[in-house]
Amino acid sequence: MSWREFYPVSAMIAALGLSASAIAERDSDWRLEFLKAEGVPTDTPALQKLEKGFVVSSDVLAAAVIRLGAEDFATREQAQREVLLMGEKVLPMLHRLPQSNEPEVRQRLNAIKGNLEAGGRWTKETLMRQAVTSLLHERLKPGEPAPGESVFAEFFQQPAPSLEDGYRRFRFSADQGLTGSVADGVLRLSGTHANEGDQRLLLDAKRLTGKETFPDTFRVEVKLGGAPGGEGQYHVGLSIGNVRALFHPGYPSGGFRFQQVDSQEKLTDNTPLGFDPERGKLQRMIINVKRIPAGKVELEVVISNGDKTFTERRIVAESVIGKLDHVSLDRSGRSGGDGLFDDLVVDSGNP
Repeated sequence: MSWREFYPVSAMIAALGLSASAIAERDSDWRLEFLKAEGVPTDTPALQKLEKGFVVSSDVLAAAVIRLGAEDFATREQAQREVLLMGEKVLPMLHRLPQSNEPEVRQRLNAIKGNLEAGGRWTKETLMRQAVTSLLHERLKPGEPAPGESVFAEFFQQPAPSLEDGYRRFRFSADQGLTGSVADGVLRLSGTHANEGDQRLLLDAKRLTGKETFPDTFRVEVKLGGAPGGEGQYHVGLSIGNVRALFHPGYPSGGFRFQQVDSQEKLTDNTPLGFDPERGKLQRMIINVKRIPAGKVELEVVISNGDKTFTERRIVAESVIGKLDHVSLDRSGRSGGDGLFDDLVVDSGNP
């Protein structure tokens, strides 16, 4: 269902709020790009109207839940999205609701709760709230820091047949002859090569925050997986500085481990995820990063396939992980399927 269904046509073409030139000047702002990709008009009145729907109250929730069982499919879909947009704060109220006699309502409520409880802080619904509220804050209270400034999101909506010159804010690093591209909203690090090698799309702290390193505490989320072929011969992962957290798509139990990027040295042995990461399906990986005393860094990794969740913690020395000045999306190994990546979010605030 398109977000345009929330707004009359007149609101979508209103010339209020940001002017076209102002939007053009800030076309690299992830919030504007995200809202446009979702079909949301970015003029101020439309954003204010949408923000009103973020308010969590028992009356608003009850009305939306009733519409989950409406005869019209579009009405049911809209009601489900409205409840999701209320965010994690609505979970206690959902858990207190009596069980509905309607299978459709029960199914949709279970889907909503599962989405909100999945462990990914920055679901698209949460990003929608963040984008709308921070843009409005910025426009209506100019000069005050906007609450969305610490969050960066990339959904790979801009096609790129080659990554040789990088991708938007990212730079590309790969062994000779290894390539990558962006198509159909997915980053692909090519698996069509016969030799061992690394492909990495890197995001530097300097480019993102203006500072040489990321803060002492930050969080990275991404969806990642691999296309069929060469199972066990290659892996995909997310690197924080010089430490990579990885798994093997299509390989029984995934074979998760930490390793150093520069030397490929294993920091841990392969560990079962508790589920098989299916070929062609993206898993959600989250890494919470925290500097701790004695010159060390704690990494907490969470990987979920939507039904099961794997968690692993590792403390590494700063001499091993390096300056924490970049994060990267990685594919390593011999021939096999493409590495697939989507929905990257970096929260450099206070996770």
